Amino acid sequence: MKTIHADFFDFLKAGKISFLPFCVIDGENIFPVSCKKTLWDDGLQLHCEYADGMTDDFYYRDSVCTRKFRNGMAKIKLNELGLTLSGITFGGKTVDDYFYHNENPRIYERMTFPVDYSRTKGDAGELNMDVPEIFQWADIGVVCDRIGRCPYQPFPALHLGNYASKHGIIHGSLAQNPFYHNYLVSHQQNKVTLDIFSSFKSLSYLEVESGEILTDVWYIGATEYAHDLDRLFEGYTKVLRQKLPVNYGATNINRDNLVWGTWNDGIFRDVTEKLVLQEAEYLKKNFPTVRWIQLDDGYAVDVSPAHGLGVPYEGEDGVDHKKFPKGLRHMTDEIRRIGLRPALWIGGLCAHHTKIFKEHPEWFCDYTMRIKDESPLDPSIPEAREYMTHALDVLMTEYGFDGMKHDFWSFAFEESHPLLQRNTKSGYYYRDWWMKELRKRVASDGYLQTGCDIVMGNPFLGQYFTNYRYGIDIGSGNWENVKINFLWGAACFSLHISDIFVPNSDSIGLFPDLNDVDAMFALNYCIASRSMVEIAGKLSENQNHPRLHLLKKAACNVNNGQEVWLLDYDYRKPGFNIPKGLYFKSAFFSSEEENPLMPMRTVGLFNVLDKKMKMSLNAAKLGLDKQKTWLITNIWTHEIFEISPGKSVSFQLEAHGSMLLGIAEKSLVLLDANVKINTVIKKDNSLSLDCAFSVPDAEFLFSEKIKNVSFNGKNIKTEIRENSCKFDLKKAGIYTFEF
Repeated sequence: MKTIHADFFDFLKAGKISFLPFCVIDGENIFPVSCKKTLWDDGLQLHCEYADGMTDDFYYRDSVCTRKFRNGMAKIKLNELGLTLSGITFGGKTVDDYFYHNENPRIYERMTFPVDYSRTKGDAGELNMDVPEIFQWADIGVVCDRIGRCPYQPFPALHLGNYASKHGIIHGSLAQNPFYHNYLVSHQQNKVTLDIFSSFKSLSYLEVESGEILTDVWYIGATEYAHDLDRLFEGYTKVLRQKLPVNYGATNINRDNLVWGTWNDGIFRDVTEKLVLQEAEYLKKNFPTVRWIQLDDGYAVDVSPAHGLGVPYEGEDGVDHKKFPKGLRHMTDEIRRIGLRPALWIGGLCAHHTKIFKEHPEWFCDYTMRIKDESPLDPSIPEAREYMTHALDVLMTEYGFDGMKHDFWSFAFEESHPLLQRNTKSGYYYRDWWMKELRKRVASDGYLQTGCDIVMGNPFLGQYFTNYRYGIDIGSGNWENVKINFLWGAACFSLHISDIFVPNSDSIGLFPDLNDVDAMFALNYCIASRSMVEIAGKLSENQNHPRLHLLKKAACNVNNGQEVWLLDYDYRKPGFNIPKGLYFKSAFFSSEEENPLMPMRTVGLFNVLDKKMKMSLNAAKLGLDKQKTWLITNIWTHEIFEISPGKSVSFQLEAHGSMLLGIAEKSLVLLDANVKINTVIKKDNSLSLDCAFSVPDAEFLFSEKIKNVSFNGKNIKTEIRENSCKFDLKKAGIYTFEF
């Protein structure tokens, strides 16, 4: 069948684009024998018929395509649906045509690729990435010429463009059941051909009954911001918000509080009830933003390798009673008595030497292509599903946990290779089933956190999960992981979907294995990215540690998911390319935006290089009035600088160096604090601060000299040093500072 030219695609301003739909059955591409096109004023309808009675209907309107494929013959083995768009051009040199998908940095540590580049292991070494560890994430089973095929739950959109142009094309998913989208791009006669595949997770084919209709929905549109990663997908995400179901990711469950977990900062599997309760008592008194205590891996008798879902198969013998002598329910009751809430880590893999795998190997998927000695349970097997829900009843309901970190869970649902033993439902069907079962057992106001395989911003997961880990474990301190998290984070923050799904940068702590410079980089990054969901470490045993007061200040105001913007970033630049900074539009110690009596911006500057680097900052880069004079406060040293109208200020960062800066108007303002401030109100020569928590050793920095401090009309004793003061803030409420 000849390709069909669609005038409707002229709105993409990328040439005369032709399309050709097809389906793949038993490995054979089958094309329609006829296709009727109907144009509307604002859209297009196509009705395609195949020789064997199958039909394909497409409905385009307002950049949204709905595809309805109907099987009119006997049961078929459908591998996937396809659509070829050909004749795409951006007017520049063909060699400068490229594609961007946010799985690129996750696997290849690179943002964009030339259209004709083959992303296979053999080609990988030819890329100049300027880092020796390159392609450490490009493992077997993940590397593929198909774009968007990886198991890392990437943001489901593709961008095509030309390095010399601000114009580009965006294709993105608007539904994820039963299909997911993946792509091939190539040049044909100096123009780009895009193959869009609607495929099935965890299956080589789906059994489709006679008369069954499969529906797929996607976005296709143009962008004039191909050069600007912050705005690249804004047209798509605007439509996506209208299509997504009501979700937990948009709630406040993980936005204004912290989770203390037992895994990082030197604890790992060396965990006991005594340790957990000791830290809970300390955190309750000293970290008012911590509301959750999360028991991570290490509660099982058989702890290596990591697992969790298989523990209930062994009954109470599966829990290590040497560590938890009275059982896990006793520990969760004690956490509640302290005034915090308990959460549990659950791994989804079972080791081959465990009792459940030895007695029921038929319940498991064969995943030895990536993991040799562990396997995920197969949700297509009814008996496996029955056990999975039983395990949740024991781990969550009987043991009394309100929240969950679900790790190593996604393999059977997100893998693009065939894993399921039965082909009647796709992996995404079972993903929805499993998420619903989880949500039945997690408290309605409890968090559900997704872990490995590490998520790259798929908003469809936010229907059930409240936050997503986008970074690799920092553990007790691993600089290379800190650095790669920054790259992966940039790909996620630039999507600007944090309002519908909270990003989680892994836990912050005392980082015993990092030097001071690298530890401060990690701390500043977690603050500047507004993705500080987790905290870690034996804090009660390290009360005199020099980093503890920094950690307390960093945790004073948690506003996870606040809009974050990239600074000085050309994502299309070749190589291992990371932004020079991040910023958000408020003080770090307050969630109130655009209050001129506090910093209007918080900026993090970062140098991942192994040598010094100079950085410059001005008002225009931060979206501020460049005609005003602005004060810059170093949040950790309290050095104050000025940005004069129309000028820039430069900073030199040492190797792995970072800075956290507050940008405020040059007037009477609160420049810094180590306590959460709800709002600031000015009256005459005084500022009234609404302080959210009681804090010992509260500190405040202002732009002018302090004369007096009062609470409820009564003066309080303070240690005043010109424009700064320090005192025990014994009650939350309104404190008035006179100048």
